Amino acid sequence: MSEDDDPIAAFGSIEEGDEPLKPYMDIALFDTLDKQAQIDLLTPVFDQITLAGVDFDLKAQDSATGKRYVLLKNEEVVEVFVMDDKLTDNVLEAIDNHKDDD
Repeated sequence: MSEDDDPIAAFGSIEEGDEPLKPYMDIALFDTLDKQAQIDLLTPVFDQITLAGVDFDLKAQDSATGKRYVLLKNEEVVEVFVMDDKLTDNVLEAIDNHKDDD
């Protein structure tokens, strides 16, 4: 993704900027994963969720050790993730593994 790409095309608007991502940001990790790194990890996740359809959703929950990301399919928990440099890969793999589950 280049700077010219709209990092929130699938789930926000130009007027909102990065606002839709704020609830998903884990500020406790800014020393290791700064804001831009987290945006870069989260953007492909939301793009894939948009492509996968309304079955999937990602919720962020605060915990004592940072945020937890809960991937849901049809309101049922698929998997729980933490923010790390493999978040995108882990969520995309879980989506791919559960696309055809019904």
